[in-house]
Amino acid sequence: MRSEPTIFASNAAKSNTEQDVGMNMVDILTLSTRQQQIINWIMRQQQSTLEVIAVYIEAELEETSAEIADLISQGFIEERQEQGVTYYEIDFRRQQSAETLDSMSSASVSLRPLSIILNPSGTVSTSTGESFELCVTVTNQGDRSALISVALDKDSSSIYPWCAFPSESLALSVGQSCEVVFLIQVPPTTPPDEYNYTLIIDAPKHYPEHTPIQYKGRVIVLPSIQEVVRVNDPTFVTLPRTSSDNPHPMRLGEIWQVLVSVSNRSDRVDRFRVTVPDLDPKWVSIYYPEGLALAGIVEAVDGLPLNPDTQGHVTVIFKPPIDVWAGIYAPTIRIHSENNSELSLLDIAYFEILPTYQLDIQLVTLRTRVVREPSLYEMRFKSNGNIARELILRTNSPEQDGLLIYTLSMEELKIAPFGMARVNIEIEPTKKCKPRFLSDRYLNFIIEVEDKQGALLPNDRYTGSLLLPARPWWQFVLLIIGILGLVGTIIFLIWWFFFRPPDVPQVVEFSSESPTYQEAANEAIRLRWRVTYPEILSEMRIEGLSNDEKAISQPVVYNFSKGIPPELKEYCVIDRDLFCQNVPTDARKPSQYIFQMNLSSKNPKIKTIPLAKTAKILVEPIPQAEILELASTKPLYTESKPVLPTVVSAPIAQARPSENAPALETSNSSNSSAPQSSSPANIASITNFTEPNSIAIILEKQVFFTAIGISKGGIKPRIIKPKPDLDNEVRLNWTISNASQVKELTIVGRSPEGEIKSPPLRFLVTEGLPRSLRPYCTISNDQMICKNVPTEVTASSSYIFELAIVPRKPPVDPKAVPVTKKTEVTKIAPFPAKILELKVNGQDALPQYSFNLNPDIPAILTLSWKVEASASAKIELLPAPGNIAAVGQLALPLSPKSAEVTYVLKVTNPDGQIIMRSFIVQTIAPPPAPKSEQTPPIALPPELQVPEIDSPLISPNTGINQRSGGTLTPSEVPPSQK
Repeated sequence: MRSEPTIFASNAAKSNTEQDVGMNMVDILTLSTRQQQIINWIMRQQQSTLEVIAVYIEAELEETSAEIADLISQGFIEERQEQGVTYYEIDFRRQQSAETLDSMSSASVSLRPLSIILNPSGTVSTSTGESFELCVTVTNQGDRSALISVALDKDSSSIYPWCAFPSESLALSVGQSCEVVFLIQVPPTTPPDEYNYTLIIDAPKHYPEHTPIQYKGRVIVLPSIQEVVRVNDPTFVTLPRTSSDNPHPMRLGEIWQVLVSVSNRSDRVDRFRVTVPDLDPKWVSIYYPEGLALAGIVEAVDGLPLNPDTQGHVTVIFKPPIDVWAGIYAPTIRIHSENNSELSLLDIAYFEILPTYQLDIQLVTLRTRVVREPSLYEMRFKSNGNIARELILRTNSPEQDGLLIYTLSMEELKIAPFGMARVNIEIEPTKKCKPRFLSDRYLNFIIEVEDKQGALLPNDRYTGSLLLPARPWWQFVLLIIGILGLVGTIIFLIWWFFFRPPDVPQVVEFSSESPTYQEAANEAIRLRWRVTYPEILSEMRIEGLSNDEKAISQPVVYNFSKGIPPELKEYCVIDRDLFCQNVPTDARKPSQYIFQMNLSSKNPKIKTIPLAKTAKILVEPIPQAEILELASTKPLYTESKPVLPTVVSAPIAQARPSENAPALETSNSSNSSAPQSSSPANIASITNFTEPNSIAIILEKQVFFTAIGISKGGIKPRIIKPKPDLDNEVRLNWTISNASQVKELTIVGRSPEGEIKSPPLRFLVTEGLPRSLRPYCTISNDQMICKNVPTEVTASSSYIFELAIVPRKPPVDPKAVPVTKKTEVTKIAPFPAKILELKVNGQDALPQYSFNLNPDIPAILTLSWKVEASASAKIELLPAPGNIAAVGQLALPLSPKSAEVTYVLKVTNPDGQIIMRSFIVQTIAPPPAPKSEQTPPIALPPELQVPEIDSPLISPNTGINQRSGGTLTPSEVPPSQK
């Protein structure tokens, strides 16, 4: 069920052809339900107050006042004042022109730029299980586009869970309108009752001064009524018949008997029960006809059994309690069928509890004697009626008009039905009411009670009296005191004119304009003083002293013999006293000053005048810079990944054989793209090669070196090292106050024992931030804030960084401690060691190698490695040569004798981590051959020619030991290594 829509805020503009707007039935029907209730009540009562109307429509005073203001603006009611009370009456004759309505509409638009149309408005009636739509039309009549939200208030809306989408948002331009529809589905299990809701329209970003707008309404959920009654469905009727316009009247304590006649029109025996779900079971008594189970035995039953096509009667007696409030009650009478539990037959019985106006009023005296506190009385009200009472209290004292002051705790009060209220009344006499001497005085007063609704009162006037005690006899002492005071005044005047000592200039005020001054602002101390009797002042001497009474400011003497001296005219005035302010001094240096003033008088009788001194005045020195914060970005760093060098072989130059070395030649043309083959040489023709093992000795001298060693050759390797990664270097954050006083910053990294582990970093900041600090530091409000300043410290260790400040101006105290600050211990963990590569003859190293040696040809292994470890890690190749670089190659000549050697590549990190890789080389020497008289010279084939080694790195393509003693063939590898 829907009610008519209501237009809120700025209503739609009315037609210009409308000349007169009076009140007729059509206009009343267009109003909201609550406004119709207000007009109906005022028409019945002829006039009413705001409080009574609020009680009738069951609304708050603010909501009722807003509704009444809307009705007044539309010309339905008018406001009248009678004896200070505001009444509202129907205005049938009030006419308004179209111009007036237009001006009202324009004013409404200016006040509230959002026009809201709510349909349905006020009270909505529906049934359980049904649904209805709540439509809200919003029009933007303001001067800007707005984002508007329309929502049901979750906290104050009982129907909030019934709506699937309880909030919507609208974007409306100027003059645009839109409608929001909320679909409300009443759950089938909802009990019949009244449910309130609050609708909130808000535009906080665009109309914050006019929103949020709230509208409240009610939803009355009625029991579900079956619309179609089938022919065989039971029926019932209640007697007597009542309606909302004609309820059954009842007084307090009366009962009302209702006869329910039920007809069973089905072809089955059925049992019916009657319930009244809307009322407390104590209010209702239901009586079914008694049945005879056996002869002479009456059996109580809880239902009405009926045969087909028969009729029965059930008596329902309504017995409201004694304390029920006056008003119209409409309980629902429901018939339940045992055969058809889903069938519900409903009817409503209307009865009205008639009002009673019994009210007891008492005036109780709590304190009647006025001594130091006012007299106290209490009006006690006790309502024995069932209607709310509104009373007005007035005080009156016709015989003592203007002599008493009344204070009431409340002048208007509301008393609920069967309620109680108390009003405290304090009465005290005014200044006009004087107590009498030697006799008490009684003052009478009247309390008048008035009912706002004009209801009868048992008594409307209550009289009382208060007692004003007589003056005590000892008050005559005041007269004696007054006489003595007059005599004392005469004596004082005689002393003043004849015996008063001469006037003496005195310093009544001597202080500094400010207790502290700043040297940085070049501020001088300024004084102020006030001296009495300046007309007899002759001279003034001001001197500045230190805490130990030493003069630290030049004394100044002012001559007042001819009035204010010229140097003080800008700072001093004479108005009875000599008042000087902002008088400058020469005290500017930082220290503590105490100024003293010595006065001289023109009167020769006055020889000495006491000195006046100021409190301690402080001139603060220029504040020195302070390190507020110093810390590393994190307490633990990890050493950067080591950057392994990339080796690029340089072209091999043509080498000449030396006198003491074998002629090993290799050539590599710089113009050709591929290396050419080496030229053969006769090793036997070289001196000192008469013995077979000479080749091995020379090879040991030529190729047994590490990757960082340099051989005899003239060719040097080119090692290209990429730029290291400095992301893991220690970085510092610091904050320094008074940055303008900083000349230089110094950062030193030390070990926890105090040893300097990083070179000092110095930053000169006399001309602002240096270029090295600009990416990391800012200066704002004389405060330097630096973030992530690099320290160039990347090696693994523990560090404590110290930041020292060299000030621009040396401190006053030469023994002052320099401004420094240290960080907590910051640790750089070494990079975890890892052996990336270990190769023998260009192949990954196997666990074991076995060689069958040829005594005529030496056997050489080419070993290469690559280790990733910390820069301070120790890398060793054991048993020889010992310490080696992280990347390198090595030629290992094999022992000419049968032996087994274990080669170990060992890496030891600074944190104690040790990793190793090893392999075993086993050499098998042939049996000794018979000795001949002369050893023939040995000539190496061209492919076994050993080149002169001029580079610390040996290419894996070197052809040494490729036939025997070098790379092993599968047949030479022991069976366990295949």
